[in-house]
Amino acid sequence: MIVFPRILFISNKDDLALDYLILKFQNNGIEYLRINSEDITQFGISFNLNEAIIDYNDTTFNLSKVASVYFRRAPSIFPKTEVLENSHFVNTERRDFLEGLYLTLRNVKWINPIFETYIAEKKTYQITLAKRMGFNIPKTVFTNNSERANNFINSQNYSIIKPICHGLQITNTGAYSIYTSDIQSINVDVKLFESPIYLQEKLNTYRDIRATVIGDKIFAVEIESFTENKVDWRRPEIRKNYSNHNLPTELKNRMLSFNAKLGLQYSAFDFILTKDHNYMFLETNPAGEWVWLENELDIPISDTIINELIKDV
Repeated sequence: MIVFPRILFISNKDDLALDYLILKFQNNGIEYLRINSEDITQFGISFNLNEAIIDYNDTTFNLSKVASVYFRRAPSIFPKTEVLENSHFVNTERRDFLEGLYLTLRNVKWINPIFETYIAEKKTYQITLAKRMGFNIPKTVFTNNSERANNFINSQNYSIIKPICHGLQITNTGAYSIYTSDIQSINVDVKLFESPIYLQEKLNTYRDIRATVIGDKIFAVEIESFTENKVDWRRPEIRKNYSNHNLPTELKNRMLSFNAKLGLQYSAFDFILTKDHNYMFLETNPAGEWVWLENELDIPISDTIINELIKDV
């Protein structure tokens, strides 16, 4: 059987948000295909410069009629190679092929384009762009110099340290998250760290705001965390309340312009609303999670994503 999917989902096997979305999407009756990078040895794939063909579970999928792509996660998790010493080379070949194949899908809607997503994820770049576009930004420094780090910390009443990347630490004993934390000084004997660190002033937080942008729609949520040390509401042990929040029109317009500048259709913005009612930009995540917000407040995020995907199908 030959199928011409109209929608392509790109992710990994452990993407529960995509599982949730596809369950709702299936009611549309539109042909789709999900590609998980872990399955690269489970499907046959061919590209002849004109069309891409994928053979999977006795079905041939021809990608020539794909109209929309929902890109969730990079092709970076792969099955083990038969010869372990070849794994770096083989996995580089796999990732480079898949990224290149996705780039050939030119005249389709992407939520979000693959390399625009990679660029938008770079914290150093996004916060610089946010400042340039008029967002309120906490005092910030990225540095691998211990003296300059301490000078920054000493110049603030209070400071925090946060990961530059996603904050997921994987060790031989398991995986855990590195959260934003208070910091009072850098007590080390070295002048240069192994990696730059990300420091900011600690703000006087009234509420945290998560604002999810899909196309021209914005769903803003106010997060009240019940802890004296309001540094990182994402910690699982912190009790939280969620409520819908109305953002100022000027800020919403700036967010839409920011997404357009980055070439994004979807993004999850994090702000701190200070006690003097200033919205302070923290970051935006072009692949940010959203299912828990939909479940907490019955926000139609999944339906809005689906409507964006099928709009031009």
